[in-house]
Amino acid sequence: MTRSLSDDRPDEPADRTESDGDAVADADPAAVTGGAVPDDPGRIKVGVGELAVTSDDAVLTTSGLGSCVAVALVDERAGVRGLLHAMLPAGEEKPTAAARPAKYVDTGVDSLIAALDDAGADPRRLEARVAGGAEMLDLTDAVGPRNVERVGEVLDAAGVPVVASDVGDAVGRTVRFGPDGRLVVRAADGFERAI
Repeated sequence: MTRSLSDDRPDEPADRTESDGDAVADADPAAVTGGAVPDDPGRIKVGVGELAVTSDDAVLTTSGLGSCVAVALVDERAGVRGLLHAMLPAGEEKPTAAARPAKYVDTGVDSLIAALDDAGADPRRLEARVAGGAEMLDLTDAVGPRNVERVGEVLDAAGVPVVASDVGDAVGRTVRFGPDGRLVVRAADGFERAI
C-alpha cells in the first residue's frame, strides 16, 4: 500500500490516496504528503515540504535537495518505508507547522514516524538514511548544516539510528529510496552512490 497526500493546499483538507487511486478513509490530512507520478506508477515523487510512506515496491524519489534534507526511514522486517523532504530545521513554534509539518525537520520527522507506525512499521525497528543539507550559499547562518544537525537531534530523541548519510558540501542532490531499503543519492555533479 502506498499512501500519499497533496500538501500544496494548506487551506483545504487533502485526501490520502492509495497507489491505485482509492481514498483512504481514515486519513490524517497532515500525516502523509507526496504523490504517484502519472507516467510512472512505480514511482512516488516527494516534493519540497512533503513526505510519503509505502509498503509496496514503489520507489520514493525527491529532487532539488540543496540545503533541504531527505530523511529516509525503513522498518525492513515490516517492509514499510518513508521519505521526508524537509526545508527548514524547526517548526515546533511556527503557525505553519500544523498545516505543513513536512516543511520542517522536527515536525516532519515526527509525522513520518507516525505515518510509518500507522502503516505497520515498528518505530523501535526504524533505521534512517539522510541526504542533503548542502551549504549552497555563503551565509553566516547556513540552513543546510542546521537542517543536518536538527535531523540528528530529532532522530536521536526518537531512538532511530542513522545508519548512513550523504550530507553537506556545496552540491545539490536527488534521491531514490527503493524497496531494498537503500537510498541512492545522485549529486548534481553526476556522482551517484547507494547508502
